[in-house]
Formats: sequence, structure tokens, C-alpha cells
Amino acid sequence: MKSFFAAAKYVVIAGLLLVVARLVMSQNSEQTKILIVHSYNVDLAWVNDIDGGIRRALEDAPIKIAARTHYMNLRNHPDCNYYKNAAADVRFTIDDWQPEAVILVDDLAQALVGFDQLRLRPETDRNAIAIALNEWLAGDRCETPDLSFFHLDDPQAGHIPEVIFAGVNGGVARYGYEDADNVSGIFERKNYAALIETLQSLSTAYAGDVAGIMMLNDASPTGQTENANYVAQDWAPFEAASPVAASTLVRWKESVAEANARDLMLLIANYQNVRDTDGQLVPPDFLIQWTEANAKLPVLGVNTRFVADGGMMTVAIAGSEQGSVAMELAIAALTGGTARPQRDAQQFLIGMNQSLVRKRNLALPAIYEAFSREIGTFVDVLEQLYVVQGETGQ
Repeated sequence: MKSFFAAAKYVVIAGLLLVVARLVMSQNSEQTKILIVHSYNVDLAWVNDIDGGIRRALEDAPIKIAARTHYMNLRNHPDCNYYKNAAADVRFTIDDWQPEAVILVDDLAQALVGFDQLRLRPETDRNAIAIALNEWLAGDRCETPDLSFFHLDDPQAGHIPEVIFAGVNGGVARYGYEDADNVSGIFERKNYAALIETLQSLSTAYAGDVAGIMMLNDASPTGQTENANYVAQDWAPFEAASPVAASTLVRWKESVAEANARDLMLLIANYQNVRDTDGQLVPPDFLIQWTEANAKLPVLGVNTRFVADGGMMTVAIAGSEQGSVAMELAIAALTGGTARPQRDAQQFLIGMNQSLVRKRNLALPAIYEAFSREIGTFVDVLEQLYVVQGETGQ
């Protein structure tokens, strides 16, 4: 009798487990799977802002969504082997989980992941795009490898998800997106009108001569894209000097000295991939604090982290809009939408450190402080943001 009840107990348990498993499978089958892939990691405010926008869009989603987020962390590991392995991890997740849509954030994710997920038109020369993309990815990190190294010779077969891009600074032709029918997204192109207006305010507030402006970035692919966009822009009424892509701290300091000698205001967007003489990455906050302390003219940042890293002022694209719009586009594509729009960013942020404004004796319009306080990017008086004790990385 005891053995009968024991057997019955196990049958009941097995039955309950089967019911639970079916419920889980049923629930999962009712959910639409969306994979979010960031080029970078949560140590960047930009990434967290985008995730915040994605979460808000998910709260208003008209369908049940199972979302997973993957951080490739490429900024902290700028070498070819790491890029290769990080991309392989994402492709494995796509093959295994088979999401209906993949949201890719920032340029490197488009190249390493997005290119392989395209439904290209028959007349497209995929090999030509792959060759150019392979050279761009190798950059100054390694000698240009074979196409198989970054997996650019083997497109996704079978299940192909919708591809939604965000955080792209330039165009998307490089990634083959203009020749595909499963791509939509939002660009991170800078609000140049707002930048020019702010530069005019800084120029008026500065007591010395302003001969023009110069963009200074690191030599990362994103930094070089920023420089190309800068060259293509009309900066009137300012004269725009040639941009600099500085891969080393020595070159960065030379560029600041050159800007000082030529009475140029600096524009800085990307600065996380500058190396010292030992080949180590220079801490971004040190680099911006040093720049602020040594630049003769006002310096304007063009990203969300610039003020927190020690800069005086920034005009940046809102990461939250990038995230919310990307998720909305993914949902639209998966709920019967036939259009695959590519939108420009509409929202931007202003951040400032009033203590640095006062240190430079700049009388700026009160609206800048009011707006930056309202959105939470105003930094109160913090001496450590602009006092640099000596130099390192000579």
C-alpha cells in the first residue's frame, strides 16, 4: 500500500510539472521576442538612457514582449579578437533564441551583427559591402583579416529577424541597410542648429578672439564618423578648421595646443579611446578635465557624459528618445506595419557645470542653466571637476 501511495505521489508531481511546463511554453509562445544589442556597456550614461527609453516603450506596448538585452562592451575592449568573439556570442543568441526583432545600438553593432541579418535585394553586391565593412572594422586595431574573421562571409540563413538600428551617427549604406527590406531605425545625428546657436553664445560670452571651431575626437570608428559628419556640415557663421582624430594622449594634447594657438573653440564628441605612451586607455574623466584646464577658449561637448566627465557644457542627443523610438519601430514592424522608416533624432539635452562657466567669466543666457537644471544634468560647484593635480600619461 505504501508503495502504491508513493508511486501515486510521483505521478501527481510529474503531472503538476507537466502542467507548469505547458503553461510556461504557452506563455512564451504568446510573447514576441525582441533582442536588444548594445555596442557598449552600462558604464556609459548613454547606454543607460537608451535602456530607460526602451523600458518606457515596453510599458506601453500593445503586445506581450519578451525582451533580452546584450551588452557587447566593445569600448572597453577595442581589439579585433574581442570584436570577433563578442559578435559570435550575439549570433549564437540569435540562432538559439530566434527573436522576431533585433534592436542594435551604435555603429559597431550594426557592422558586427546587423549586416549578417539582412534580407538583401537580389541585385545587391553583398561581397563588395562586406569587403569595405571588413576594412572599416579592422581600422587601426589589426591588419585587415579575411572576411570570415568577423563572419561577414556567412549571412544568416533561415529565420531572419527585423533589424532596428539606433545610435547611428552617419548613414547606413556601409552596413547594407539601404539595400535591405527588413531594416528601420533612428539616427543619432547631431542637432547642428542647436550646436551652432550654443557656439554663438559661447563666442559672444568669451572676452577674447574666436577665429573658428575645430572638432577633436578619438580615432575610433565612431569618432571618425563624427569627424566626417562635421566636415559635411555648414558651420556658418564660424570657420571650421579640419577635424582631428587623436588616438594618443600626445596627439590629443598637441591638438589642444594647436586650437589655443589658432583661437579655435573645440567641439568634442568621442574621447573614450585615447591611449597613453604605455598603450593604456586614458580615463575619460581625466582627459576631459585636462582639456578643460588647458584649453584657452570655451570647449563644447557633444555627448551626454561630457559634463559628468569634467566638461563645462554639452549639447547632446537624448538617448531616451533613441531607445523609445527604436522599440516603437520594432513593435510596429511586428504588428503588421509595412513601412520601414528611418527617422532623425528630434530631442536633445543641454548640460552644464556652472562653476566652470564662472571660472571662465562667461555670461551665458539664463535659459541654459534653467534647462540643464530641469533635466538633471546641471552640475553644482565641484572643484574636483576642474582642478587637475599635474599630468599623467606623458
